[in-house]
Amino acid sequence: MPKIIIIGGGIAGLSAGIYARKCGFECEIHEKHFKVGGECTGWERKGYHIDNCVHWMTGTSPSSDIHETWCKVHALGKDVEIIQNPSFLSVEYNGQKLELWQDLNRLRQDMLTISPEDAKEIEKFVANIKLYQSVILPANKPLEQYSIWELFSLIKSMFAVGRIHKEYSRMSMRTYSQKFKHPLLQKMILSYMPKTYNISSFFYVLGTFSSGNGALPKGGSTGITDRMSALYTELGGKTFCKKEAVSIDIDKFKAKRVIFKDGTTAEGDFIICACDASVVFEKLLGKKHLDKYFKLHFFHKHKHPVYSSFNAYIGVNDSKLRMSDTTWFEGKKFDVCNKKCNSFLLKYYGTEPNFSPEGKSLLQALLVQYEDDFEYWKSLYTNNIDAYKQAKLRIAQSIISNIEEHYPELKGKLEIIETVTPMSFNRLCGAYKGAYMSFILTPFAKKKIHKGHLRYIKNVYLAGQWLQPPGGLPNAVVTGKFVIQRICKKEGLKFVQ
Repeated sequence: MPKIIIIGGGIAGLSAGIYARKCGFECEIHEKHFKVGGECTGWERKGYHIDNCVHWMTGTSPSSDIHETWCKVHALGKDVEIIQNPSFLSVEYNGQKLELWQDLNRLRQDMLTISPEDAKEIEKFVANIKLYQSVILPANKPLEQYSIWELFSLIKSMFAVGRIHKEYSRMSMRTYSQKFKHPLLQKMILSYMPKTYNISSFFYVLGTFSSGNGALPKGGSTGITDRMSALYTELGGKTFCKKEAVSIDIDKFKAKRVIFKDGTTAEGDFIICACDASVVFEKLLGKKHLDKYFKLHFFHKHKHPVYSSFNAYIGVNDSKLRMSDTTWFEGKKFDVCNKKCNSFLLKYYGTEPNFSPEGKSLLQALLVQYEDDFEYWKSLYTNNIDAYKQAKLRIAQSIISNIEEHYPELKGKLEIIETVTPMSFNRLCGAYKGAYMSFILTPFAKKKIHKGHLRYIKNVYLAGQWLQPPGGLPNAVVTGKFVIQRICKKEGLKFVQ
């Protein structure tokens, strides 16, 4: 059987490796970090467990198309507990509070109580969430392998939402927020996602959550990657960590070998790049191999921007906090990357008590960051590492000050455990501009999907979230599966689920 070399041991690489072994391919995963997982990872600090990735995950409902794929790679399964929070997000503003309940009737009633004058838009808002529950992320096979009847069936299943999606995919979050009169409802629309997203993305998120398909596997990010890695090894796959690929040797439109930073090489019949797309075209293959899809996305930044975040993990000397799973509120303004900020998302890991020492709790504050913010952090890190560390500490302290003012009962109980910047994602995972998600779905560009193969190199394939905006874990796991289906079709082999 042919041999496959996979560059990158994140979710896409692990998924590709698992399916490669199921189909009988000899397979090696080469990962630059000291362990697999990519951005879906976690680590220990001061007795706390830092979860880098999963706040909710598409595909936790057994009725969803992608659920079977998650189970086949052992990310989910009958022995994996699923945490279903009753509320997706709590938004607090000017003394009022709104919970985005999974129960849409309860959400509707609470919104009407807050703002009866917005009744018409509230009814449409809830109706739209219900319609977006029908949106499917195709996970069985790549779209180009669908029959005409399968495509027709897929389109038919989403016909109802299609009628409104055309309008909302062209409307920004900010524009949609102005449909509401009440400031709390306006703040709610703008609280969770970057303002440059189209509003259809927010409807999709709430539709996924309210349908029960956006819950959280117990154990978080490391639980997912540990189970996937164990399955890959059990199937006979080989993993090599601390192996950073620096180039791919191409001869006559065919990849011959992968060259690593330590001078070693690896040869295979097929090479799968399951790493960040910018690493592929800036390092491994070079910009001359950029195709139309990636030229469009990398060079038209007003249509296809990216985002990241600054994250402060905060320990609390209290084991039982009176707060929702995720909260947004406004406080005092503070400086972040030469800008003024007064709000952030606050995640409480109350459902994961093992993430904290006994008698304590863990919070994560998240500030959205854009490309110019990444350049700020990159400049500091490159030119003055002490200033970089001081800037991280100053922002984290400002966040603590705001938390203490909003929750007076926590005053004196908070300590900084860890800080993560967009530069952290870039340095450790090669993330383009520090972005841990793919390109933002703006109102200015249609969503496009890459077919995972470069036209002028016969045996190099791509997998990962950058092939299907807006990225994330679901796109990573399905593109890892799809790449093996494409190779199987090319080789005339049967694909094994």
